[in-house]
Amino acid sequence: MTIHSGRARWARSELLAPRICAVKSAARSSSVAKVWEGLTRAHSSMSAALERDMVPEAGMPLAWYEVLLHLSRSEGWMMRYQDLAKVAGITNSGASRRLEQMTKAGLIERRSCPTDRRGVFAHVTPKGEAAFAKAHAVFVNSLESNFGGKLKAGEADQISAALSRLG
Repeated sequence: MTIHSGRARWARSELLAPRICAVKSAARSSSVAKVWEGLTRAHSSMSAALERDMVPEAGMPLAWYEVLLHLSRSEGWMMRYQDLAKVAGITNSGASRRLEQMTKAGLIERRSCPTDRRGVFAHVTPKGEAAFAKAHAVFVNSLESNFGGKLKAGEADQISAALSRLG
């Protein structure tokens, strides 16, 4: 009878182990889900706040600023259209439309690739560089007032460290 009771206890513990792991996993998933929800909420509200400041004060939408930011970080303020689409997280056709609008505004120009006839570069014009400098100041001020002011001392560094591990 003791052996049978021991087996029953063992069987119960074996049956409960996956449930306990599932509860721990669910709690972990719940925490991760809360982080994800917080990130998406923060991104959405920050993007809206930045957009509200960028258009009237910098004269351009946030999406244009982001394109100019990527171009400013590249050699010669120039990138291939498809590479720009990748770093901006948009489709090639989305990049083409956005870059066409920016070309019409005089912020960038198309340049042919000397080594690949099919390749096209987006290059920032002098007008685009001046617009970027103005927009960058607006972006930094808006980011600080809408986001940075809500963080306690040291939180920005902690969040930055955690996010850098994610990708």
